[in-house]
Amino acid sequence: MSSRSPSHPSSRSTSPSTSSSTSPSSQDSPPPHAEASLQNHDDAHAGLERVIKHLECIKAFTARTGNDLGAKRTLLEAYFAADASILDTGVTPRLAMVPGGEGERVCEVLPAPDDTPARPRRLLYVHGGSWIAGSPAGHRPLASRLGRAARAETYTLDYRLAPEAAFPAGLQDVLAAWRWLCDEYPQDHLLLAGDSAGGNLTLAALNALKSAGERLPDAVIAFSPATDLSWGSASLSRKAEVDPILDPNLLPFVSMAYVQDGTDMSDPRISPLEGNLFDLPPTLIQCGEAEILLDDSRRYATQAQDCGSPVTLSLWPDMPHVFVGFAPLLSAANAALKEAREFLDTTLA
Repeated sequence: MSSRSPSHPSSRSTSPSTSSSTSPSSQDSPPPHAEASLQNHDDAHAGLERVIKHLECIKAFTARTGNDLGAKRTLLEAYFAADASILDTGVTPRLAMVPGGEGERVCEVLPAPDDTPARPRRLLYVHGGSWIAGSPAGHRPLASRLGRAARAETYTLDYRLAPEAAFPAGLQDVLAAWRWLCDEYPQDHLLLAGDSAGGNLTLAALNALKSAGERLPDAVIAFSPATDLSWGSASLSRKAEVDPILDPNLLPFVSMAYVQDGTDMSDPRISPLEGNLFDLPPTLIQCGEAEILLDDSRRYATQAQDCGSPVTLSLWPDMPHVFVGFAPLLSAANAALKEAREFLDTTLA
C-alpha cells in the first residue's frame, strides 16, 4: 500500500480510476506498521495514547459487565468521551420527527455551517453501537464535525435497536428516513454516512435502494463499517492483540442479538459485502489499521472497485475503530475530516 506524505499520514487505496492496492495478497501480508499500535509518534499520532487508554477502559468494563445490556449501552454512549474538547461541539441541535419503518422516529438535526454551498447539502447520519446501542446525542461529536466538513445540514437518526427491535427494524428506519429526505429536499445534494454498525446499515441501505431503483445518495461515507456478519475476515484474528476496543469473540453474540429471525448472514441486507456492488455512488471508506474490522473495509472496497464502482478506501496506520470521532484531540481524526471534506467537494463540484 502506498504511503502518503507526513501531512496526510494514511495509506490509501483509491477508486478504480487509479490503481488499487487492496489485493488479497496485501490483506494476507499487511505492512509491518499495521501489526503494531502506538509507534511513529509524530504529529499524526498526537492524542492517540489518550484515546487508546479511554478505549481500553471501555473494553475492560464491557467485559466486567457481562450480559448487562444497560451497562453496555452506557459504556458505548461514552465511546467518544476521551476528552472534554471532543464533547464540546459548539452546535445546538434541534429535534425533529421523521418517518420510520413503523411510526415515526426522533432525529437530531445539526445546522449547516456558514459556508454552505449554493446548492444545499443534507446528510443522513447513521450512528454506530453494535446494533444494540448508540444514540444521536452520543454520536454528536462525530456527526457534527462530519456535517461541518461536509458543509451540510445533518440528520442523525434514532433508529430502533436490537435486541428489542431486531433485524430488519433498524434498516427499515434508515430507509424510511432516507425516502423522507428525498421527498422533502429533491433538489438538494443528499448524502448518507455512518460508522461501525451504522456503516453496515449505510451500505446495506445503499444496496436496498439500488435494488429497488430508488434515488441513491450523491455521495456516501462509511467509517470502519462491518460488511461481513459471518465474521470471515482474516483481520479478526490478525488484529485482535492490537485492537484496543473490539473483541472478536463477542462479535457472533452481537450479530445473534441483531439477527433473530434466522435470516442467513449472507443476506446483503445484513452483510453488504454480499450485495450487488456495481454502479455504486462515489463512496469513501475510512478505517484504522489497528482494528479487527480492517479487512471488512478492504474486502468491500476491493470487490466494489472490481465491479467498477468509484469506491475509495483510506487506511490510517495505528488508528483504532472509528478514530475519526476523536477530533479535535486526535490529529489523525482532524486530517481524516479534511479528507472527507475534499472528497465531498470534489464529488459534488
